[in-house]
Amino acid sequence: MTKNQIHEWHERLEDGRKQYIRAYWNSREWQFRYAHPDGEAWMPLENPPPERWLELRDLLFRKYQRKKLPWKYVVDLDKKLEDMGIKLEEDEPQSEDE
Repeated sequence: MTKNQIHEWHERLEDGRKQYIRAYWNSREWQFRYAHPDGEAWMPLENPPPERWLELRDLLFRKYQRKKLPWKYVVDLDKKLEDMGIKLEEDEPQSEDE
């Protein structure tokens, strides 16, 4: 992966507020942070649950589909998820000769 990357998405909490999640690749590891629109700063998310990792994987895969990200970044994250014991569905890109 490149030296630094930031990927961000949001979700609605049960009380209707938005929560922003940011995954930051610092050339060695992924760091997760979260924030609320009414909050002041990004707060670290220590030991993110498997759902966060799968959301990041989905985000990277969708960026790959839109040609915004090389496939090798998705593969690198898949290897990390496999090492962590997180199962995912196969989303292999279709080769042109199939």
